[in-house]
This record gives sequence, C-alpha cells and structure tokens, in this order.
Amino acid sequence: MIRGLVAVVLLASLACCARVQSSPADGGGDAALADAGPPDARSLDAAPPDADSSDAGSDDAGAPLDAGAGRSVRGLVQYEDRAFDEGGFTGALDLRPARAVAVDLLDGAGTVLASSDTDDAGRFGLPYTVPAGTLVTVRARAEVAYAGHSGRVLDRHGRGSVYALASAPFDVSAGLDVALLAQADSGLGGAFNIADVLYSAFLVYAASVGTPAPRVTVEWQAGLPWTCGSCYSSDVISLGGQVEDTDEYDDGIILHELGHYFADHYSRDTSPGGTHRDRLVEPELAYGEGLGYFFACLVQGHPLVVDTYAGSNRIMEFEDVTLDGVSRPDFRGTSTGAPDGLVREELVAALLWDAFDGVNPAEPFDRVTLGVDGMLALLVDYFGTWPHPDQGAAGIDASDLLYALVCDVGVPAADVEALANDRGFPWAATACGP
Repeated sequence: MIRGLVAVVLLASLACCARVQSSPADGGGDAALADAGPPDARSLDAAPPDADSSDAGSDDAGAPLDAGAGRSVRGLVQYEDRAFDEGGFTGALDLRPARAVAVDLLDGAGTVLASSDTDDAGRFGLPYTVPAGTLVTVRARAEVAYAGHSGRVLDRHGRGSVYALASAPFDVSAGLDVALLAQADSGLGGAFNIADVLYSAFLVYAASVGTPAPRVTVEWQAGLPWTCGSCYSSDVISLGGQVEDTDEYDDGIILHELGHYFADHYSRDTSPGGTHRDRLVEPELAYGEGLGYFFACLVQGHPLVVDTYAGSNRIMEFEDVTLDGVSRPDFRGTSTGAPDGLVREELVAALLWDAFDGVNPAEPFDRVTLGVDGMLALLVDYFGTWPHPDQGAAGIDASDLLYALVCDVGVPAADVEALANDRGFPWAATACGP
C-alpha cells in the first residue's frame, strides 16, 4: 500500500513487471546487450551514497495534471529506495517520486491511448477519449527524459525490454487518482531508482553540453552479476545485481558509469580501461576513473563515495582523501616521483573535487572554486575539444588537468601548484602554448 496516498482506484497488482519490447527503430540493439561484459568495458568498484534528490526540480518534466480540454486519468508513481548510511543498509525504505518517467494509458488490447511523463512530484495526467466503461491499464516505464537527454533500464532476461510497472485493469471513468508503487522487494524499486539517478544527472549537465547524445541504456537484473562488476561501453551501462554487491541502489556506482558516458560524448579521456581498484595505475587510466568518481560527486553535491555490500561498506571521501576513514600513503604522489609514474585514481578525483568546491577554512591551500558551471565548462569546452598541448604522460592525465586550470580557465599558477602539492603530485606550471 502506498503511504500517504488515498487512491480512488485500488490497484491489486502494483508491483507486476511488464516487459516493453523496443522496436529496431527505437534503438533496442540486442548486439550491445549481451550477458557478458563488453570486451572494452571499464570496471568499477566504488560508489557514493544514496543522496536525497526528491526536491530537485524541472519545469520541463512531466505533463500538466489537467491534460487536454477533456477527461484525463491522473495519478502518482513512486518507488521504494533502500536507505543506507556509513554502517550499511539501515533496513528503512524511503518513498520517492518516480520523476520524469514515461507513463502510458492502454486499452484491453494493449493499444496505447495516451502517453506522458511524470513531473518532479511523480504525478501524471493522461487524456483519453474512449467512453466510460472501457477497461484500461496505466503503465509506468523505467525510461526518463529531460531536455532531449534520455535513458532507460532494461531487464537482462528480456533482451530489448524496459522495466515497467502496471496497474490492474480498471474502468476509465473511475481512474481519477491512480497509485503505482515500485517496491524494493520486487526488483522494480531498483530499476526505478536507476532511472531516477540518470534523471538527476541530466538536470545537472544538460544545459552545458549542447546537442544531446544518444540515449543511455542501463542493463541490470537483481541477483545477476556481470563479469566486469559494473562497466560502460558504447552507450550501455552494464550494472551488477549480484546479491553480495548490489549496485542498483548505489547511486554513485550508477553515476560513475554514467561519467564514462559523459566523457565519451561531451568531454574526453584517453583511458585504455582495465582493472583499477585499490592499486596504482597508468596515468591515463587514473584520470578516466578519477573523472568517473568526480562526476558522481558533482551530481550528488558532496565528496563522499559509498559502495554498499551485503554486510559492509567501502567508504571513500575526496575532501580529506580517505578510505574507510583512514588516510592512505598511496593516495599521494606517483610511483616514480615523476608526473608520468603510476598514480591512484583517488588522487585525480581529489584534484578535480578541490578545483570544483568552495572555500574551506580547513584547507587554506585550496583557493580554486570553479563550481558546477566552471567545471562543466572545463570538461566540455576544453577536454571535449582535445587534443591540446600534452603534459605529463602521453594522453589525458592529471598533468593535463592542472595545465588546463592555468592555461584555459586562467587560475593563478601558484593556486594550482598548491593543489598539486597538497596531493604530493610532482607538477610545476609551464608556459602556456598552442
């Protein structure tokens, strides 16, 4: 039963999972959705906490509740979000609006009579012209769209099918306030949480990237792992659903992988991909994965990264740069003491976060405060038009980031050197050149 909602229509089957087949023209693309991790996919092993974004808003999302001049079926779509903190999942379920998801009104033959999107409160309006007495069904799909940006969540066992939540059939004339709830235990709560996380990211970057990229697809199923853990390749996020390391409620994991999609289409990295967790890696790989971590923090607005497991968490914090509350020596410097030595992805994420965040009296060395607009301009307008003068190791790495802060953004060289020194990264400003 949906908490806090009195529905005129009591829906007996709120948590049924209907598969919505994608047509070839809709980009279903089975070839990209195999049950093995894409061969060039990048793996992920950490993620930020579950942020409450229910007050985020967009006037563009959803349809007016009094749709059309005639009659309409109206209602609310919500999903259950699993709450967790630094101690792991609390057992509590947070009820959240399913924002900007696609909603259809179907007749008994499955014909779509009307379609719309929910607004930021999860509400929708579907105008209809069929006579009273017609049996209809309301279906909400785990598909989101904002300002031309779109994403969907597919069921791995239903290739090319979108997770959907459907009501029981009811008389159209009685459908004044239809209530749909995607429950956590059904698996649908996870699918709609994934969709909501995508929408949160679209809200942050849509205005800064120009023409929207092709739709991003997340392929996931509860209980099933990917060989890569969670990874991204060619507009598809393969999200792990294994019981011991569930990712569907780890918003930061989803956002980390979406960060690779963001870099793929709007920014740039030259990462070769590969294993990266808890180790020193090549500078290009560290930049690509560090960018993914930073992207997750940027969208959520804080530097904390939490990856939940069945009985524990892995907690990373990029302001102080700690793992499970402990500072690590290898989070500083490089393996050789030179800019092209092996380096941790956490160091790159910390540099990006320090360049982004506001003034903190506890960090007098950090005088760089680009904010959301400044960071997106750097990532999109500068790195998105790569190549530029290459610094440090070949390809894009931390040295190129620091160079760009000085030579593209115009940050004083002394302020950028202070960021590098705090992380023990061996970098000194050079003359800006073509």
